[in-house]
Amino acid sequence: MCAIFGIIGKKNDSLLKKISESQIYRGPDEQNFFVDKDKSIYLGSNRLAVVDKAGGQQPMLSDDGNYVITYNGCIFNFNEIRKFLEKKKINFKTNSDTEVLIEAFAYFGHKCFNYFDGMWACAIYDKKKNYLTLSRDYLGQKPLYYSTINNQFIFSSQINGILCDKDLKFSKDKIGIAKYFIHGFFPAPHSPYNEIKQLEPGSFLDLDLSTLSLKKNFYWDLASGPDYNIFFEKKIDKENFQIKFKEIINNYSISDKKMALSLSGGTDSFLTSYFLTEKIGKTSSFSLGFEDESYDESKIIKNLDLKLEKKLYKVKNDELKKTFLSILSYNIDPVGDSSLIPTYLIFDKIKNFSNVAITGDGGDENFFGYIIFDGFKLALILKKIIPKFIFKLINIFLRPLRISDEYMSFNKRLKTFFLGLDDRNEKVLINWISTLSLKDIEKNLKIKINEKSFFQNVKKIYDLNNDNMKFAQIYIFKYYLPVILNKIDQASMLNSVEARSPFLSKHIINFALSEKIENIYSIFKKKKFILETFSQIIPESIRKSKKHGFAFKKENILKDEKLINNLIDEKNLINKDFFYKKYNKFLNNSANYSNYIWHEIILNNFYKKNKF
Repeated sequence: MCAIFGIIGKKNDSLLKKISESQIYRGPDEQNFFVDKDKSIYLGSNRLAVVDKAGGQQPMLSDDGNYVITYNGCIFNFNEIRKFLEKKKINFKTNSDTEVLIEAFAYFGHKCFNYFDGMWACAIYDKKKNYLTLSRDYLGQKPLYYSTINNQFIFSSQINGILCDKDLKFSKDKIGIAKYFIHGFFPAPHSPYNEIKQLEPGSFLDLDLSTLSLKKNFYWDLASGPDYNIFFEKKIDKENFQIKFKEIINNYSISDKKMALSLSGGTDSFLTSYFLTEKIGKTSSFSLGFEDESYDESKIIKNLDLKLEKKLYKVKNDELKKTFLSILSYNIDPVGDSSLIPTYLIFDKIKNFSNVAITGDGGDENFFGYIIFDGFKLALILKKIIPKFIFKLINIFLRPLRISDEYMSFNKRLKTFFLGLDDRNEKVLINWISTLSLKDIEKNLKIKINEKSFFQNVKKIYDLNNDNMKFAQIYIFKYYLPVILNKIDQASMLNSVEARSPFLSKHIINFALSEKIENIYSIFKKKKFILETFSQIIPESIRKSKKHGFAFKKENILKDEKLINNLIDEKNLINKDFFYKKYNKFLNNSANYSNYIWHEIILNNFYKKNKF
């Protein structure tokens, strides 16, 4: 992992170094720069050396000297691509995936991005064409921000890199903020500021350095289905899936240091652990347990029979609160997932063992592991037989129901399920995931939102898919998974650890997108495909365990009124009256506003640190 950044059109060595320092934890091993002062081109890299420490320095030049790359991420099929290129008489000087990426770009052009299995954000300077190309991986595992103001182009892995330029002025992106409260993150191209954009997952951006004009294209959009090509042939089926998964684990375990494991009590985490230890032998796993029993799955982890040195840490509520305050001290991109705190603690432990870890993220998105999928299926059935006005009456009846702080309490699930069932089908998932209704967001931001244009991308996905469960799968990929990816990136990078998720391999995503729904999903059998495919491996304790998110009782923090009042900067509150009205309802358990309160605090803290 690394941080990448650059400035075009402004001679400023000191700014380049400031940007580097602002995200040093992303790449503590090396900080290097490429500078062409005559053309006002400044590129930089903070490197976390995971593969080929000796040979993978960046920025790196191509063999012909025409291309310069600065790159954040890991291409897991780089050895396969390297062998192909070597047959084309292309020479390699290192064993790094960085060199493979730049030589693949030199040979294939933009098409190379379709051939990568991995996570990346990169910038490639073409000297002859005088172009800079930015690219981001197909899921958006690695962040990338850019801005074109004051006759300059500036890009950075984190938004705080761009904010280092104090000559620039920024204004809040209210539509972006509205989407943050809906989805829990700023969906690209939005960011907290109008003048700063995110590069969308699955896209690349060409910048003409002579005119600073931009041209953006998508190389793959998951909503369009799988992307099969010469490096991703349609060869996986139920019979050989286990063999292919072993190959993926082999690719995802290539590193200079021994891999650590982030181990939970879930199916995907277990399988990742099982096949990794089969490949590399005994290693160390890291897990957290919580004081509040309804959130704790440490008993399951203790009883797992794996070739692991299991390191299980029981974290107390006071430590969670302390970690929360520590994370707020960083100037990082706003993400509304409170499980950032325990995830950060896991990587804080891992960093003392290795700088690279494997996780089980991605299996639930591919193979319908979340309870929200079953809820959606049930909702669609009920919507066909129950009139809309009945749902409205049920919501009125449920309104006085008190909400407990227990994990996934019955009242909480009941109120959430019926919320918005009188709405259109494609809005059901949005209503469940969002922290506020659209009407409340309009009140909070004091703006009028055109609902049709606001949700047009979701509607487009819905219209593209005849099968509602296929729509749900893609919706979760695009509007729920990014919250997790953002959280994982921040938690791991703040601790200078690279996190890898084999279930996010393009091979697996292609398979899951192309397979018929009935082959991989059943409302009566959670993770049907995985349980059947790995039936001889998955133990009974995992099979019988309920799906459990990596959550903690955030109400212990949010109900500390003194703490929250000290944290909140009222000058940067979007709407002071709105916030305190919701906060008071939350305190007396009359409404489930914990997620909204959390999102508001995170965003408030970001704007407090970045005043323009």
